[in-house]
Amino acid sequence: MKFRLLSLFTLLLVSVGMSAQGAFDFKISEVYIANPADTLSGYQDEYGETSSWIEIENTSYTTRNIRNCFLTNNKAVLDEKLSAPERIALMSVIKEGDERTNLGAKQRITFYTDNKVNRGTLHLGFELEPGKENFIAFFDGNGVTLLDTLTVPALEPGHSYSRILNAETGEYEWKVTSPEMVTPGAPNAGGKEEVDKIKEWKEKDPHGFSMAIISMAIVFGCLALLYVFFHVFGWILNRMTTLSRVKAIRKIHDSAAKVVVMAKDGKETKGIEMENYVAVISMALHEYYGNTHDIESGILTIRHDDHTAWDSKDHAMRQSPIHHHIPNTSM
Repeated sequence: MKFRLLSLFTLLLVSVGMSAQGAFDFKISEVYIANPADTLSGYQDEYGETSSWIEIENTSYTTRNIRNCFLTNNKAVLDEKLSAPERIALMSVIKEGDERTNLGAKQRITFYTDNKVNRGTLHLGFELEPGKENFIAFFDGNGVTLLDTLTVPALEPGHSYSRILNAETGEYEWKVTSPEMVTPGAPNAGGKEEVDKIKEWKEKDPHGFSMAIISMAIVFGCLALLYVFFHVFGWILNRMTTLSRVKAIRKIHDSAAKVVVMAKDGKETKGIEMENYVAVISMALHEYYGNTHDIESGILTIRHDDHTAWDSKDHAMRQSPIHHHIPNTSM
């Protein structure tokens, strides 16, 4: 029973940790500032309107759902003194129930900042201002964990601010991209370098042997770690169980030994072995004949220095009640 409870607790911790870690796989990928006067070109929503938008990317290689996360342009949400409900009230929620919020590996989703939440899941309750600096914060569904934050510099309408991979350093950098380089729902300019790396890997390992060996090594390594963990954990549980059994057996053995002694020597010994009685008597005789006890004079002295009434016989006598004669006045 203890093993099952501990296993369930371990799985719960692992699942919570994986869920919290998975939320950090979402990153702000690109922010586009639309030209209010240009309603014909640009990335249009399902209503045929052009508006500014924020692109979120699932940077992992597993499917993640972005539902119940929050986006906002209000810097007040960074105040650590705010409670979760107070912070949530300042943000726009990504509603659940829409299949588009379920992002596959390296997939992106675009949210329109048109302050028209009644139009659906992809429409947020705030707007980005052209020609001004815009702040964006991305929070987890608990309203406490900050997943990503970005300060977009003042952009001209039609331009975007993109997270681009630097091929030399291997790190992502934010750069202003021109209108012809805006890529909603697709890899940013850095995506080309990523594709080139994939091609390079295919050229070096056309049959996929290296990838298969690495994958199998990771899997078997994890299995080996799990085997060691459960083996050590099982040994500890068996050890604890064995110790408890040994203690119980010892108690039973002691009780049985007392019963045997009582059956052999009688109830007078109360289950204590005769050797212990002999040892105690021998020690007493040794102390007596060895003059190891206290030496007393054997003389009692009674002194009558002060007289007290403790031995007065008057106090030991029982007093008789006094009868009073009451004359009869009824005559």
